[in-house]
Amino acid sequence: MNLRFIISLILLISLGSAYGQTSPVVVTSIKPIHSIVSSLMSGIAEPELLLKSNNSAHTFHLKPSQIRLISDADLVITVDENFEIGLKKALTNINSDSLMFVSDTDNLKIYSTRDSIFEKDEEHEEQDHSILDYHLWLSTENVQLIANTIASRLKVLDPSNEQTYVTNLEKFNLKIDKLNLDLVSKLKSIKSKRIAVIDDTLQYFEKDQKLKRPVIVTPYHGARLSVKRTLESKRMIKNLKISCLVYGIDNNPSQVKALSEGLALKASKIDILGSEFSPGPDLYFNIMNQISSQIRSCLE
Repeated sequence: MNLRFIISLILLISLGSAYGQTSPVVVTSIKPIHSIVSSLMSGIAEPELLLKSNNSAHTFHLKPSQIRLISDADLVITVDENFEIGLKKALTNINSDSLMFVSDTDNLKIYSTRDSIFEKDEEHEEQDHSILDYHLWLSTENVQLIANTIASRLKVLDPSNEQTYVTNLEKFNLKIDKLNLDLVSKLKSIKSKRIAVIDDTLQYFEKDQKLKRPVIVTPYHGARLSVKRTLESKRMIKNLKISCLVYGIDNNPSQVKALSEGLALKASKIDILGSEFSPGPDLYFNIMNQISSQIRSCLE
């Protein structure tokens, strides 16, 4: 048999085998989770991301194309059904074997939401919010547990690439270890100082890095900033000689102005979802480094 023909036949068989092995379709909800999964799937495939805009992770709604994407996915990864509320209805139609809530990760630290400066909600507002704080990715310890769990799911889903997942997980954990060292070094000089926050979204970061508990202005994300709450917050900020106010990308600028007016207070915007960063493996590390830099700059 002609040698050239034999070589061509072998190449065709090899190509056919390669095309027959399809990578898993993995869909993630928000950028920080997408970043973790991107690291684990490096060299295999790119996970899909649902929330690409600056919209709130709590209330965003799916387009028909995104609903189809979820339906066809091999694995859908979200934080928790009580966090990405806009996904709740769509997720009910997904087989449990194809759905992962990172909040179900074993040994995860999950904190309750904390009170604001008011012990009771004196204005009797409707508090339609979760009693648990699901900003889990702001703890590097949590993220390593989450990455380990996702990698285990991917190895079962895609056994032909098991070794790549193992290698990628090892690389990811080494990067997290370095990140922790960088954060400790960056925040060392401001650990004794206290900040004020409009919404209590930094609890995991604060406790992970052993920072002082902040003055929390509003009792939950999206709560109305009343005149009474504004005045009481400003009184406490002044009495405690707090010089830094941290707020999120979806806080109203008028709230920041009302709280800062008349005080020697520097305001710093924190983006815990990484809205300004391009999706990908580096995004999570960019978020954590940016948060630490902004807090330090705000307090110095």
